[in-house]
Amino acid sequence: MNDIDALHRRIRQRRTKEKPREHRLARLLYHIVMLVMGMCILTLALLLNQKLELVSLPVAVGDFRLQDLGSWLPFENWFSLQEEAVSATPSYALLKDNQYSNGSNMVYNLQHGVVLHVEKSKAKSSITIRQDNGVVVTYGNMVEVHLKKDERVLKDKVLGTYEGYLTIQPVKDHKNVSLHEALEV
Repeated sequence: MNDIDALHRRIRQRRTKEKPREHRLARLLYHIVMLVMGMCILTLALLLNQKLELVSLPVAVGDFRLQDLGSWLPFENWFSLQEEAVSATPSYALLKDNQYSNGSNMVYNLQHGVVLHVEKSKAKSSITIRQDNGVVVTYGNMVEVHLKKDERVLKDKVLGTYEGYLTIQPVKDHKNVSLHEALEV
């Protein structure tokens, strides 16, 4: 019986001992990290929705352009997630007038820029890009277009596909320029 009483006493003593307190700094740091992680997830979800147009958002949220974040933080240079060609990018050979071919059926962007207009139809499609050097280039006679309006496009990125020939019309200051001049500017 004494053994049982001693056992009960030890159990009571263990229950009444103070539990070690958690460090407040560690808890604060944990909550801050969770808050930042939640904000990152929300931002990525909004960017994904803006890109794919999955859900229509209220006007106040829809007018907020998260792509402007790129002007403050150059995400393109942070990670090496840029499309890199396995081989050299084909050069465009002039067939006649504004008709070009590059030896493949892929349309490659000439310079960094922003998509101004995308026209898709069953027969042929076209895409207009304002390059960072001020030249506006329209790629026509395309079968497929892989981009959307207002999307940032890097040099040598695949814009889509074509069959037979591709029309390229570079314009600078409302004047037609040659493809060579469009690359130099």
